[in-house]
Amino acid sequence: MTDIKKILFIDDEVDQLKSMRVLLHRKRKEWETHFISDGNEALELLNKEKFDMVVTDLRMPEVTGYEVLSQIKKIQPGAIRFVLSGYSDPNQILRAAKDAHQFLSKPCSPEHLTESIERSLKLQKIILNENVAHAIASLDELPTLPELYIQLEKELKCEDASVNRIGELIGSDPAMTASIMKIVNSSFFGIYSKVSSPVKAVTLLGLNTIKGLVLGVHLFGRVEDVHKDFSIQLLGEHCQFTALLAREIVNMEEGGREMAEQAFLAGFLHDLGKLILFAAFPEKYEKVLNLLNHEQISTCDAESQIMGFSHAEVGAYLLALWGFDVPVVEAVYSHHDPSRLMSFEFSPGVAVHIANSFEHELRTKHQDYNPHLLAAQWLEEGEYAIKLPRMLEKCAAKIDQDSE
Repeated sequence: MTDIKKILFIDDEVDQLKSMRVLLHRKRKEWETHFISDGNEALELLNKEKFDMVVTDLRMPEVTGYEVLSQIKKIQPGAIRFVLSGYSDPNQILRAAKDAHQFLSKPCSPEHLTESIERSLKLQKIILNENVAHAIASLDELPTLPELYIQLEKELKCEDASVNRIGELIGSDPAMTASIMKIVNSSFFGIYSKVSSPVKAVTLLGLNTIKGLVLGVHLFGRVEDVHKDFSIQLLGEHCQFTALLAREIVNMEEGGREMAEQAFLAGFLHDLGKLILFAAFPEKYEKVLNLLNHEQISTCDAESQIMGFSHAEVGAYLLALWGFDVPVVEAVYSHHDPSRLMSFEFSPGVAVHIANSFEHELRTKHQDYNPHLLAAQWLEEGEYAIKLPRMLEKCAAKIDQDSE
């Protein structure tokens, strides 16, 4: 029997609700939808019935969307909180982000709304991590996607999207183009002729790989490398090599191009949470680094002891809010603990977990580096353990090839 999800839509525009009711009728076997045009009435219902998700407008008479969001957080902390509004004031959006998990702008196509709801329901466990949500909401400035990345996403959704246009968008940013070309032309990618243009890079590597490079270069470039025990440069190199190894592992397992690109993207972004924690909570992360210097424990364990959550959870939370594909978000969430995948099926998450450990083993920075161990029992149960020696051999050859 299908697990029916209950979703409440709140909007004082009655015509908007009628339109959504019609458009979402096709999901009636999966979703039990309720539509209410009054904030007070919505709160009364929320006090009586449990919902998996609430989608609300912001500007409503009497009880505003902000008040609704705040009350939902108290009444039903297990409900995903969506904003669907035409409000575009950055300060108001930031205010809403304190209590909302997702923000969608009107007008929003039914396809985009449906996709966003489905994605969030699949990532419910990640999005509803209130410790992480509180930490992100406490930031004075929320991390944002680079404008170039947003433009690439828009181009991809166009009916007449083209590789040439995507290449032109990347080429419009000379600094980003130079950084991407440097990475793409490294011997690790195995491209034996020089890639001289973004168009050729997109054609050879795929859009998801290029998007990963754009986002990674942007994020790593925002944080200053000023701490003796936390090198942004080395972290960036680790993420780059993890991405490349993850893609190699997917290719070895014949996972296909889409999975290979997802694994690359997840590998490149798997330590995004470290950047956020280091930059936004310097005093607490100093304690994390001190603990790592004195105890042979994993970074995730040290972060959890000091902060109550790990960089894997923070990175996955942000990627979920930004609307990344479910396999990418799950891979980041589980890169230290693949049991979080809830399945032994081969996926980008499996590839990134193995690649992350291999990268640390093959490119160890110093003898006292904290452990990044493989989940041996899980890999044994999933019948991956027997494949590890060959994977390690192939990855080692790739590392050697790049250092020649």
